[in-house]
Amino acid sequence: MSQIGNASSPPATRTSKRAIIACKACNLRKVRCTVTLSGPPCANCSVSGVTYQLVSDTPSATEPSPSENRSSIAPRRKQRVVHISINDNQPNDPSPPQTDSGELAGDNGGNVCQVPTALADGRLESGSQSPEACRSIGERGLPTSAIFGSRRPSNSSYAAEDSSAYAEALEGRSGREDGCVPFYPGDQRGPAFVMDICEPRRSSKDNHFLVPMPSITSLLPEDINYLSTKGAFTLPPRHIREALIRCYFHYVNPFSPILDANDFLLDYEKGRISLLLLWSMFIAAASFIDHSMLTEDFYPSRTALKRAMYQRAKALYDADYEKDKITLIQSVFLMGHWYTSTDDRAGPWHWTGIAIGLSHTVGLHQLSHSSRPSWRRLWWSLYCREVWLSLGLGRPMRIALEDSDTAPLSTCDSDVLSPELIGEVSQKYMPGEQSHLFEMWLDQVRLTVALGNVLVKSYKSKGVKQSRADIERCELEIRSSHRTCPRSNNQSRVLASHIHQFKLYFEAAIIVLYRPYILDPPREVSAANQGQWRKLACQKTRTAASNASGAVNSMMAEDLIGLCHTITVIALIPLMQIHLFESTSLTPMAREMGKHNLALCMLAMDELRKSYLSANAAYKLFEAAINKIENATVQGDQRHSSPSPTKSRLSDGAVDGNIVGVWPDGYDLSTAGTIPDLWSPFPNMMLSDSATTNNDAWLDIQSMDRLWTFEELSGLDCSSV
Repeated sequence: MSQIGNASSPPATRTSKRAIIACKACNLRKVRCTVTLSGPPCANCSVSGVTYQLVSDTPSATEPSPSENRSSIAPRRKQRVVHISINDNQPNDPSPPQTDSGELAGDNGGNVCQVPTALADGRLESGSQSPEACRSIGERGLPTSAIFGSRRPSNSSYAAEDSSAYAEALEGRSGREDGCVPFYPGDQRGPAFVMDICEPRRSSKDNHFLVPMPSITSLLPEDINYLSTKGAFTLPPRHIREALIRCYFHYVNPFSPILDANDFLLDYEKGRISLLLLWSMFIAAASFIDHSMLTEDFYPSRTALKRAMYQRAKALYDADYEKDKITLIQSVFLMGHWYTSTDDRAGPWHWTGIAIGLSHTVGLHQLSHSSRPSWRRLWWSLYCREVWLSLGLGRPMRIALEDSDTAPLSTCDSDVLSPELIGEVSQKYMPGEQSHLFEMWLDQVRLTVALGNVLVKSYKSKGVKQSRADIERCELEIRSSHRTCPRSNNQSRVLASHIHQFKLYFEAAIIVLYRPYILDPPREVSAANQGQWRKLACQKTRTAASNASGAVNSMMAEDLIGLCHTITVIALIPLMQIHLFESTSLTPMAREMGKHNLALCMLAMDELRKSYLSANAAYKLFEAAINKIENATVQGDQRHSSPSPTKSRLSDGAVDGNIVGVWPDGYDLSTAGTIPDLWSPFPNMMLSDSATTNNDAWLDIQSMDRLWTFEELSGLDCSSV
């Protein structure tokens, strides 16, 4: 065990179990053999092109016990990995078992990658391997009991493997990082106080430690069969793998740099990487893969491909396959890029919550400047995603910065590729202009922190309303995050898409700041000045929405909509709300401008539906809202034979703490029952007694008349400015 940062002392001893079955080559090299996971030949023999020979490691009466051989066992790697062959040229690779799925061979006919012929419409759930293929190991003369062991591990053995971390942290024995995992005993409220009692004068109060990874018990036979049936051990063809990894580092990693690119690429090029992490990366990257590749390999759509990747990753997660918590946090964070439905039982909110909980267990919220940059990048990526999900779903954030002491990031925390990766490998997977992309992400983190403060202060259900000075401070914080974006005539499409998306996020934050105060003035604004304040709030939001629409228009003109990140779907919602609001204006120019910009955003959202199910839900919502407003306008014209507008004021009673009853001048009150349902990120605050609670009301159009009815608004004046 070591405190993080101390890696110079000799490693601590740790018991380890050898596999019962391994091939001869892996046994001689003392490396992990994958025969119990993938069947013969193992991945190492496939990569090396050596003849596969199986040997048994069953202890005999004269053989020393594992405890006596402890010193000869090589230390574990810090990740629980499966060797993955990335070399498609395997002359000695025997014929793989035949399956019901489509098979695509490598360049020279070796290392067959099994790819499902259809990944949707119910055929995906059975996995890419038939039951006959899963039984192929036994058919080759290797009994199942010989491969997996004949006895089920007792529950007590699992408990014994994971119970010593607190004691090892207290003993303070140093160890190197290989074979170790991070451990965080908590702050002084918990067991960490024992360390302060025993070592009151220790030089560092940092409670982050590295402890040996718990010994990993082999998966049970039924787990292996289940994962094999799900296709968890069957990777896509090589060219699709490489395309997905390239898409990941071009379009996902710049927005969420949670991986150490140098370590990942080194491990991947050597064929050693966590399967759970790899499938999770594929989920996030599948939104950007070229459609022609999917058509050629019988994947019907991007969403079908993402569904396939998600099912494999979830199967590995449910089987408790990954033991390294950092890798596990990275994986579940990326699994949150799969959107299921509005109930979100296993969607972005669910997986991000798991990642946040795991990050607290390893102390990512209490990292100092000397900690690994990749860990701090992981924490701030989690925070950014949590803020935007909170905005999009209208739910309270689960990360409070008051409880976090993780140091902020700087430009020196970016990835630095080793010399052996600079060149062909870097050009193959990594984008250019990496320094510009990382600086833009730092600006995005600062913007998201400012947006998080807005959500905490302006959208809470209890507490004191913001004053005008508070709002101005929040706006200054938002604007301080916006720096001059790099522009050049020869900039890449990757950088151009990131520039436009950042502008969209920035303007969306301004809208979110002022949106609650269009109908309800802030604290300490006199009655005489409330009208002027509402006019200011309307102007701020309309200007920001217009600027954001300009960024959307630029992305469409440059054919960059297909490169938008999942957060872009959420960022589009606030400006579409404002344009929808503008479309109800009694001023013809403002009304037509609102309709025009809303149609532009709908066109962009329609394009995003090809990659994101959440975009499909948002598109349907606004499509229904537009139709509802048009129908309400027609009904209003029929009810009022005299079209002359007059001054309008609602009653003084408040609907809730954020949106109360003074409608701005110059907007059509016949649509007032529709607009509020799309207004607040916390729509369940506005429910009437008869309404059904729905936390995802921005995705639900079934109860859009639950606020102000036409009867309540009859007889009120309305006029244009």
